[in-house]
Amino acid sequence: MPTPIETVTAFLTRFSEGKEGLYDSVRRWFTPDTVWENVGLATTIGPEEAIGLAQQFEQQMGVASVVIELRAIAASGNKVLTERIDHLMAADGTEVRGPGVMGTFEIANGRIVAWRDYFDTAGTHGLVKP
Repeated sequence: MPTPIETVTAFLTRFSEGKEGLYDSVRRWFTPDTVWENVGLATTIGPEEAIGLAQQFEQQMGVASVVIELRAIAASGNKVLTERIDHLMAADGTEVRGPGVMGTFEIANGRIVAWRDYFDTAGTHGLVKP
């Protein structure tokens, strides 16, 4: 069984591999009850709602994929804390926005059961560059 840090690292690596990587990572590492909370924006339950949110970001804001730059990672028991820059990318490969994010993942049996991301919603709401 991978460690919680290994699970999150593998998830984020696959999540960063274009739209299909994002969908595959969510389906592979989320459980049917995984709660993904983008604090201040949206909360999903399960992989299909999470993918639906990603599709909504693409339709409404032009975010086709996310390239995650992991700056720091630490674990305490089954919880993994990450400091990241999430490069939100348009379909043509240009960056729409690159917010700094602090995230908490909860891991059980090698799967993500909860994921909470915290970022400055005033600076990223609408994903418009200042």
